[in-house]
Amino acid sequence: MKIIMCLILMFVVTGCATVNRAVDTNYSLSSKGGTGLLIASVKYRGPVSGYKVYYKSVDENTNGSLEAGAGVMLIPILPKSDFSTVNGKLEVQELPAGEYEINSWRVVGGYMNVVPATPFSIKFKIEPGKATYIGSFIFDVKYTMGLSVIGVKLTHKDSYQEDTNVLFVKYPNLNESNINIGLEVNSITENLGAGNSTSIDIPPVISP
Repeated sequence: MKIIMCLILMFVVTGCATVNRAVDTNYSLSSKGGTGLLIASVKYRGPVSGYKVYYKSVDENTNGSLEAGAGVMLIPILPKSDFSTVNGKLEVQELPAGEYEINSWRVVGGYMNVVPATPFSIKFKIEPGKATYIGSFIFDVKYTMGLSVIGVKLTHKDSYQEDTNVLFVKYPNLNESNINIGLEVNSITENLGAGNSTSIDIPPVISP
């Protein structure tokens, strides 16, 4: 029990340091604040784990992540999916206007960490008062060890129709006239970060 409480405290402290860029469902775009919206989805086919895609601004002043699933299941409640045909989450985040790139990803399940073996970059631009859709990031689990994911394939593709079907229901103040498309129509890029590097992170044992 003491170990579980320490783990919970660790996640709470970590969470406090994370900037929450998600917006309310009643959000309306405005060019006055110098910010815009990032729209993307993260989906996964396989066991529940924490599936994350990381981005940063070119000037390195802003960074964040897009996430679906859950990295640690202390309470056995499955995360609710935004999509009817696949597990995943539609991410809508407010960012300062500027140039950005997707440059990494991670899958976390318990003590297991899976990261890309090779570098990659997907660039996009956020404009004031506009929303930018950058596609769907789909994790296909290839290898597991028990309930832990140890190998994945990540595909980046245009899923505009599927994603905006969810977007316009959840965010009624947004519409197609507000959205820039930040990737080629029907584009598919497979195996981002080709190959996987898997590690095990075991926390130190805390003596009573």
